[in-house]
Formats: sequence, C-alpha cells, structure tokens
Amino acid sequence: MTNKERFLEICHTNIKREGLDKVLDWLEKSDFFEAPASTKFHGNYPGGLLEHSLNVYDCMKRVAKNYPEYPVTDESIAICALFHDVCKVNFYQKGYRNVKDEASGQWVKKEVYEINEKFPIGHGEKSCIILQWFFGRLEVPELLAIRYHMGSFDAAVKGGDFGLSRAYESTPLAVMLHMADLEASYLKETSRN
Repeated sequence: MTNKERFLEICHTNIKREGLDKVLDWLEKSDFFEAPASTKFHGNYPGGLLEHSLNVYDCMKRVAKNYPEYPVTDESIAICALFHDVCKVNFYQKGYRNVKDEASGQWVKKEVYEINEKFPIGHGEKSCIILQWFFGRLEVPELLAIRYHMGSFDAAVKGGDFGLSRAYESTPLAVMLHMADLEASYLKETSRN
C-alpha cells in the first residue's frame, strides 16, 4: 500500500464528518501528496509532508493508547494528525542555491525548496482556517490541538502567547498532537540536505 492509499484509507475509515470529500478533493488538486514537510529539516523531500502526516498519526495513536485515562476519538486523532499541517499545501516551491561541494571545493547550484507563502497567517491558525473551510467546523479540542501543535516552536508562542499552557491544560488532545509531532519530526524523520 502506498502512503497515499494508506492516508485515504485512514481518512475514510475514521472520519465520518461532512466535508471530508471536499477536503480530499482539494488535497488531490494540490501538491499535498508530493510536497515536502519543510525546506531543510524533517521531510525536506518530495512526499515528505504526506509521510510526516502519517508518522504523526502513528505516533498519536500510540500516545493516546498509552493514556487511556484521557479518552480521545479515532476521528479526532485522524483529523488532527493527518491535517495538522495543511497550512503547508502549495506552500513550497523549488528553487536553487549555490553551495560549496565538500569534495571538490567548487561552488555548485543545488535544487532546494523555498517558501512561497500566499496566505500569511500563523502556522496552526492557517491549518485551522483551511480545515474549517471544508469541514464547516472543528471541535474545540481539535482546534486547540491543531493551533498549538508547534508548542514553543511557534513564533507567536515565543512572543508571549499564553494560550499554549491553557490549551494544554484544557485538552489532552493538544498535548498528544504536540508529542506526536515532536516524535515524528525529530525521532522518525530525517533531513536530506
């Protein structure tokens, strides 16, 4: 089974919410299934965003299983894990950068991913907004989880957004998504620089 087939199977098995077909149609017409997850960090290669989304799903399923005292639905796990980074759809473009070849010492042109932001709003906020265009509305725990999945790596949080602590205190789903995103990004995935 390909990553795309697995992604679609998880969606159709776990998500029964109105709007799923619309968001999947949008993803199909976008670069989601071929896009990188970042420019130079985890998943910075074609298909990295899809792979990252599946890794976060797998990690989040395990985290939720480890904390049965905090019940979360399979639907919320699938929505949060698989769609937390839809803000990165049509976000990257290929470009070139001159780098020094270590072996020869010569400067060479290297293909890289660059950011091409067309909807400049915060990372988590952007994913929440996009998802609500299709699903109509997300549950409050889902919104908080997706909005704060970056934790203290989020520029707004670094600037003194105290919503992070309140979000984590109010819903275990937010903590679980953040933990799963960290594990996937830093322990399961690599950079291909």
